[in-house]
Amino acid sequence: MIQRPATRRPAVPPESRSVARQAVGSVLLSLALTLGIAAGLSGCGPAPSSAPSSTPGGAASPTPSAPVPITNMVRIPAGTFQRIRFPVTLTRDFWIGRYEVTQAEFEAVMGSNPSHFAGRSDHPVEKVSFVQASNYCARVTSRERDQGRLPADFLYRLPTEAEWEYACRAGSTNRFYFGSRPEEGETHAWTAENCDASTHPVGGKSSNGWGLHDMHGNVWEWVSDWFEPYPARPLTDPQGPPNTGTNAYKVFKGGGWNQDLQYGGASSRFMMAPSNGIHFVGFRVVLAPR
Repeated sequence: MIQRPATRRPAVPPESRSVARQAVGSVLLSLALTLGIAAGLSGCGPAPSSAPSSTPGGAASPTPSAPVPITNMVRIPAGTFQRIRFPVTLTRDFWIGRYEVTQAEFEAVMGSNPSHFAGRSDHPVEKVSFVQASNYCARVTSRERDQGRLPADFLYRLPTEAEWEYACRAGSTNRFYFGSRPEEGETHAWTAENCDASTHPVGGKSSNGWGLHDMHGNVWEWVSDWFEPYPARPLTDPQGPPNTGTNAYKVFKGGGWNQDLQYGGASSRFMMAPSNGIHFVGFRVVLAPR
């Protein structure tokens, strides 16, 4: 802040005072423009700090009206895709991880690493159960809300099966987002044909049209739906079958290092008990309204 001098200086000629006022005005205008541009680039005012700001009395400031996504989240626009013979429509935008959750990310949040291929920090976490993956999402939600970056009406969670397939396709109508023939997948997917019986660092293959990596291959990915046959009708914002108490299996998708690419198409689905984990199944997260 500019402060007035404590002592009075000799009188300044009027023309000098005019020049000085113009100079100060230019500085203030430049500062205002700089702050305005910075706020515009952030999308919602000043960049968030690592901790919530507080009032002088120590109370945390209100949470933002819009979420500040964690690193490497990609916003996916609402839209429609074709599942077998019927359209599936998603009416709200959502964010999904650009990459599968890595061993390092999982361990930083959960304090443990269940992976069979442990010690490879940039590889996808695997041998993780649906329950563990869901708990990871819940802890990230709690952390981001505590830090003032997540409104109460948003959360991190596993994608629905419809969200996952829509994001994988990225507007494509083919068997895979890159085409219809598995032979075209060498640059897009780590599968049994090229992986040397192991996972690989996330993001090592080409992305789909929306910038998402490893949607085919590396590890299969949990989604939130219980496993049942698809309804034979158009769907809007499907959440999967209801939990009846007798459901046995959760769905995972996308293919992995353990199987040929032909089994990992955008619409392919397999299932496993939610308490089980195996060394070819991992996950990625979604950020969405409740």
